[in-house]
Amino acid sequence: MRHLILAAILLILPAGAAADAVSAAAAMENPANPLVLINTETGPIHIELLAGEAPANVANFLSLMEPGEATPPGTIPGIRGYYDGMRFHRVIPGLLIQAGSPALHEGGREFATLDDEINAASLGLHEQAVLFDNGEFNPRLGIRDKDDFDEILLRPLYRRLGVAGNAEVASRQDEILSALTEMSLRDAYAQFGYRYRGGTATRALRRGVLALANRGPDDNGPEFFILLADTPHLDGKHTVIGRVVEGMATADRIGTTAVDPLDPASSGRLIYSVRRIN
Repeated sequence: MRHLILAAILLILPAGAAADAVSAAAAMENPANPLVLINTETGPIHIELLAGEAPANVANFLSLMEPGEATPPGTIPGIRGYYDGMRFHRVIPGLLIQAGSPALHEGGREFATLDDEINAASLGLHEQAVLFDNGEFNPRLGIRDKDDFDEILLRPLYRRLGVAGNAEVASRQDEILSALTEMSLRDAYAQFGYRYRGGTATRALRRGVLALANRGPDDNGPEFFILLADTPHLDGKHTVIGRVVEGMATADRIGTTAVDPLDPASSGRLIYSVRRIN
Protein backbone atom coordinates (compact mmCIF):
# COMPACT_ATOMS: atom_id res chain seq x y z
CA MET A 1 0.00 0.00 0.00
CA ARG A 2 2.82 2.40 0.89
CA HIS A 3 4.38 1.85 -2.54
CA LEU A 4 1.04 2.55 -4.24
CA ILE A 5 0.63 5.81 -2.34
CA LEU A 6 4.17 6.89 -3.23
CA ALA A 7 3.59 6.04 -6.89
CA ALA A 8 0.36 8.05 -6.88
CA ILE A 9 2.16 11.06 -5.43
CA LEU A 10 4.89 10.84 -8.07
CA LEU A 11 2.25 10.72 -10.79
CA ILE A 12 0.32 13.66 -9.40
CA LEU A 13 3.26 16.04 -8.95
CA PRO A 14 4.28 16.34 -12.63
CA ALA A 15 0.64 16.84 -13.60
CA GLY A 16 0.34 19.65 -11.07
CA ALA A 17 3.51 21.26 -12.35
CA ALA A 18 2.23 21.01 -15.91
CA ALA A 19 -1.07 22.56 -14.89
CA ASP A 20 0.78 25.46 -13.27
CA ALA A 21 2.74 26.08 -16.46
CA VAL A 22 -0.41 25.98 -18.61
CA SER A 23 -2.36 28.37 -16.38
CA ALA A 24 0.69 30.64 -16.09
CA ALA A 25 1.02 30.78 -19.87
CA ALA A 26 -2.67 31.62 -20.15
CA ALA A 27 -2.19 34.57 -17.75
CA MET A 28 0.62 36.15 -19.80
CA GLU A 29 0.10 39.55 -21.41
CA ASN A 30 2.14 38.51 -24.45
CA PRO A 31 2.60 34.79 -25.22
CA ALA A 32 5.80 35.65 -27.11
CA ASN A 33 7.47 36.85 -23.91
CA PRO A 34 9.75 34.45 -22.02
CA LEU A 35 7.98 32.51 -19.27
CA VAL A 36 10.27 31.67 -16.36
CA LEU A 37 9.79 29.24 -13.47
CA ILE A 38 11.46 30.12 -10.18
CA ASN A 39 11.31 26.80 -8.37
CA THR A 40 11.66 27.31 -4.61
CA GLU A 41 11.38 25.12 -1.54
CA THR A 42 8.15 26.99 -0.75
CA GLY A 43 6.63 26.40 -4.17
CA PRO A 44 6.76 27.62 -7.78
CA ILE A 45 6.68 31.24 -8.96
CA HIS A 46 6.01 31.83 -12.65
CA ILE A 47 7.33 35.06 -14.14
CA GLU A 48 6.53 36.67 -17.47
CA LEU A 49 9.65 38.56 -18.55
CA LEU A 50 8.89 41.88 -20.27
CA ALA A 51 11.30 41.65 -23.17
CA GLY A 52 9.81 44.62 -24.99
CA GLU A 53 10.13 46.95 -22.00
CA ALA A 54 13.69 46.15 -20.88
CA PRO A 55 15.27 44.06 -23.67
CA ALA A 56 18.92 44.25 -22.60
CA ASN A 57 18.28 43.45 -18.94
CA VAL A 58 15.82 40.66 -19.77
CA ALA A 59 18.41 39.10 -22.09
CA ASN A 60 21.00 39.31 -19.32
CA PHE A 61 18.62 37.68 -16.81
CA LEU A 62 17.94 34.84 -19.24
CA SER A 63 21.66 34.28 -19.85
CA LEU A 64 22.33 34.03 -16.10
CA MET A 65 19.75 31.31 -15.54
CA GLU A 66 21.18 29.07 -18.25
CA PRO A 67 23.07 26.02 -16.92
CA GLY A 68 26.77 25.93 -17.62
CA GLU A 69 28.57 26.54 -14.34
CA ALA A 70 30.21 23.77 -12.36
CA THR A 71 29.21 23.68 -8.71
CA PRO A 72 31.88 24.56 -6.11
CA PRO A 73 33.70 21.81 -4.18
CA GLY A 74 31.70 20.38 -1.29
CA THR A 75 28.31 21.03 -2.87
CA ILE A 76 26.01 18.77 -4.86
CA PRO A 77 27.89 17.95 -8.09
CA GLY A 78 26.56 18.96 -11.48
CA ILE A 79 26.03 21.93 -13.75
CA ARG A 80 23.79 24.76 -12.68
CA GLY A 81 22.66 28.25 -13.56
CA TYR A 82 23.57 31.34 -11.60
CA TYR A 83 20.52 31.32 -9.32
CA ASP A 84 20.36 27.58 -8.61
CA GLY A 85 20.98 26.90 -4.93
CA MET A 86 20.80 30.54 -3.86
CA ARG A 87 18.33 31.94 -1.33
CA PHE A 88 16.06 34.91 -0.88
CA HIS A 89 18.66 36.63 1.29
CA ARG A 90 16.63 39.76 1.99
CA VAL A 91 12.99 39.63 3.02
CA ILE A 92 10.97 42.59 4.26
CA PRO A 93 7.63 41.11 5.31
CA GLY A 94 4.75 42.41 3.29
CA LEU A 95 7.05 44.45 1.04
CA LEU A 96 9.60 42.43 -0.96
CA ILE A 97 11.69 39.29 -1.32
CA GLN A 98 15.17 39.63 -2.85
CA ALA A 99 17.73 37.19 -4.26
CA GLY A 100 20.75 36.86 -6.53
CA SER A 101 23.40 38.88 -4.69
CA PRO A 102 26.87 38.33 -6.23
CA ALA A 103 28.35 38.62 -2.72
CA LEU A 104 26.44 35.47 -1.72
CA HIS A 105 27.13 33.45 -4.85
CA GLU A 106 29.40 30.49 -4.20
CA GLY A 107 30.63 29.98 -7.73
CA GLY A 108 32.07 33.44 -8.27
CA ARG A 109 30.49 33.58 -11.72
CA GLU A 110 31.16 36.74 -13.70
CA PHE A 111 28.21 38.90 -14.68
CA ALA A 112 27.56 42.03 -16.69
CA THR A 113 26.48 45.38 -15.24
CA LEU A 114 23.89 47.00 -17.48
CA ASP A 115 22.35 50.45 -17.80
CA ASP A 116 18.85 51.23 -16.60
CA GLU A 117 15.92 50.82 -18.98
CA ILE A 118 13.36 53.22 -17.51
CA ASN A 119 10.93 55.59 -19.19
CA ALA A 120 10.27 58.37 -16.66
CA ALA A 121 7.56 59.96 -18.79
CA SER A 122 5.42 56.81 -18.80
CA LEU A 123 5.70 56.78 -14.99
CA GLY A 124 4.57 60.41 -14.83
CA LEU A 125 7.68 61.50 -12.93
CA HIS A 126 7.90 64.71 -14.94
CA GLU A 127 4.42 65.66 -13.68
CA GLN A 128 5.23 65.07 -10.00
CA ALA A 129 6.59 68.20 -8.29
CA VAL A 130 9.14 67.82 -5.50
CA LEU A 131 7.60 70.76 -3.62
CA PHE A 132 3.84 71.08 -3.23
CA ASP A 133 1.97 74.39 -3.15
CA ASN A 134 1.39 74.00 0.59
CA GLY A 135 5.15 73.87 1.16
CA GLU A 136 5.34 70.14 1.84
CA PHE A 137 7.79 67.86 0.03
CA ASN A 138 6.58 65.08 -2.21
CA PRO A 139 6.39 62.02 0.08
CA ARG A 140 8.04 59.88 -2.58
CA LEU A 141 11.32 61.64 -1.78
CA GLY A 142 11.35 60.36 1.79
CA ILE A 143 12.47 63.70 3.23
CA ARG A 144 12.07 63.55 7.02
CA ASP A 145 14.35 66.32 8.25
CA LYS A 146 16.83 69.01 7.23
CA ASP A 147 19.63 66.48 6.68
CA ASP A 148 17.47 64.57 4.20
CA PHE A 149 16.53 67.83 2.47
CA ASP A 150 20.20 68.78 2.12
CA GLU A 151 21.28 65.38 0.83
CA ILE A 152 18.36 64.63 -1.49
CA LEU A 153 17.66 68.05 -2.98
CA LEU A 154 19.90 70.94 -2.00
CA ARG A 155 23.43 69.60 -2.44
CA PRO A 156 22.72 67.99 -5.83
CA LEU A 157 20.98 71.21 -6.91
CA TYR A 158 23.95 73.34 -5.83
CA ARG A 159 26.25 71.10 -7.89
CA ARG A 160 24.01 71.38 -10.93
CA LEU A 161 23.77 75.18 -10.67
CA GLY A 162 27.44 75.59 -9.81
CA VAL A 163 26.64 77.24 -6.45
CA ALA A 164 29.69 77.31 -4.16
CA GLY A 165 29.83 78.68 -0.62
CA ASN A 166 27.32 80.35 1.68
CA ALA A 167 27.84 83.79 0.15
CA GLU A 168 26.77 82.50 -3.28
CA VAL A 169 23.81 80.67 -1.77
CA ALA A 170 22.65 83.97 -0.25
CA SER A 171 23.15 85.98 -3.45
CA ARG A 172 21.37 83.38 -5.63
CA GLN A 173 18.58 82.38 -3.26
CA ASP A 174 15.83 83.52 -5.65
CA GLU A 175 17.31 81.36 -8.41
CA ILE A 176 17.62 78.40 -6.05
CA LEU A 177 14.02 78.75 -4.81
CA SER A 178 12.75 79.04 -8.38
CA ALA A 179 14.65 75.87 -9.37
CA LEU A 180 13.15 74.01 -6.41
CA THR A 181 9.58 75.07 -7.14
CA GLU A 182 9.93 74.08 -10.80
CA MET A 183 11.71 70.77 -10.11
CA SER A 184 9.96 67.48 -10.87
CA LEU A 185 10.74 64.05 -9.47
CA ARG A 186 12.38 63.26 -12.80
CA ASP A 187 14.67 66.27 -12.38
CA ALA A 188 15.49 65.33 -8.78
CA TYR A 189 16.40 61.75 -9.69
CA ALA A 190 18.43 62.94 -12.68
CA GLN A 191 20.56 64.98 -10.28
CA PHE A 192 21.67 61.64 -8.79
CA GLY A 193 22.66 60.32 -12.20
CA TYR A 194 19.54 58.47 -13.35
CA ARG A 195 19.22 58.65 -17.11
CA TYR A 196 15.87 58.01 -18.70
CA ARG A 197 14.88 56.90 -22.17
CA GLY A 198 11.84 57.43 -24.36
CA GLY A 199 10.09 54.91 -26.55
CA THR A 200 8.85 51.79 -24.81
CA ALA A 201 6.75 52.38 -21.71
CA THR A 202 7.91 51.38 -18.23
CA ARG A 203 5.43 49.99 -15.72
CA ALA A 204 5.29 51.19 -12.14
CA LEU A 205 6.73 49.26 -9.22
CA ARG A 206 3.61 47.55 -7.96
CA ARG A 207 2.75 44.28 -6.24
CA GLY A 208 3.81 41.29 -8.33
CA VAL A 209 6.53 43.12 -10.27
CA LEU A 210 10.04 41.69 -10.60
CA ALA A 211 12.69 44.42 -10.77
CA LEU A 212 16.45 44.65 -10.49
CA ALA A 213 18.20 45.72 -7.30
CA ASN A 214 21.02 48.23 -7.63
CA ARG A 215 23.40 50.50 -5.74
CA GLY A 216 22.47 53.49 -7.87
CA PRO A 217 22.01 54.47 -11.53
CA ASP A 218 23.05 52.05 -14.31
CA ASP A 219 24.08 49.29 -11.92
CA ASN A 220 21.90 46.35 -12.98
CA GLY A 221 23.38 42.92 -12.37
CA PRO A 222 21.89 39.57 -11.33
CA GLU A 223 20.20 40.69 -8.10
CA PHE A 224 16.42 41.00 -8.28
CA PHE A 225 13.40 41.48 -6.04
CA ILE A 226 9.71 40.63 -6.22
CA LEU A 227 7.33 43.18 -4.72
CA LEU A 228 4.65 42.08 -2.30
CA ALA A 229 3.13 45.59 -2.17
CA ASP A 230 3.02 48.78 -4.24
CA THR A 231 6.13 50.97 -3.81
CA PRO A 232 5.58 54.24 -5.71
CA HIS A 233 8.58 55.82 -3.94
CA LEU A 234 10.83 53.43 -5.92
CA ASP A 235 9.41 54.35 -9.36
CA GLY A 236 12.16 55.61 -11.65
CA LYS A 237 14.96 54.03 -9.60
CA HIS A 238 14.73 50.38 -10.62
CA THR A 239 14.42 48.62 -13.97
CA VAL A 240 11.35 46.39 -14.18
CA ILE A 241 11.97 43.16 -16.10
CA GLY A 242 8.99 40.96 -15.27
CA ARG A 243 5.73 40.26 -13.49
CA VAL A 244 4.40 37.30 -11.54
CA VAL A 245 1.68 35.56 -13.53
CA GLU A 246 1.21 32.69 -11.09
CA GLY A 247 2.65 31.98 -7.65
CA MET A 248 2.08 35.20 -5.70
CA ALA A 249 0.84 33.00 -2.86
CA THR A 250 4.30 31.41 -2.81
CA ALA A 251 5.99 34.83 -2.83
CA ASP A 252 3.72 35.97 0.00
CA ARG A 253 4.61 32.89 2.08
CA ILE A 254 8.32 33.55 1.57
CA GLY A 255 7.65 37.14 2.58
CA THR A 256 6.12 36.33 5.94
CA THR A 257 9.44 35.98 7.80
CA ALA A 258 12.04 38.74 7.82
CA VAL A 259 15.51 37.91 6.55
CA ASP A 260 18.36 40.34 7.17
CA PRO A 261 21.29 39.89 4.73
CA LEU A 262 23.66 41.26 7.39
CA ASP A 263 22.54 38.74 10.01
CA PRO A 264 24.21 35.32 9.52
CA ALA A 265 21.64 33.71 11.83
CA SER A 266 18.80 34.51 9.47
CA SER A 267 18.17 32.33 6.43
CA GLY A 268 16.06 32.91 3.36
CA ARG A 269 14.06 30.43 1.35
CA LEU A 270 16.04 28.17 -0.97
CA ILE A 271 15.80 28.54 -4.76
CA TYR A 272 16.16 25.17 -6.47
CA SER A 273 16.37 26.51 -9.99
CA VAL A 274 15.38 29.34 -12.33
CA ARG A 275 14.58 28.29 -15.91
CA ARG A 276 12.74 29.46 -18.99
CA ILE A 277 9.91 27.03 -19.75
CA ASN A 278 8.48 28.25 -23.06
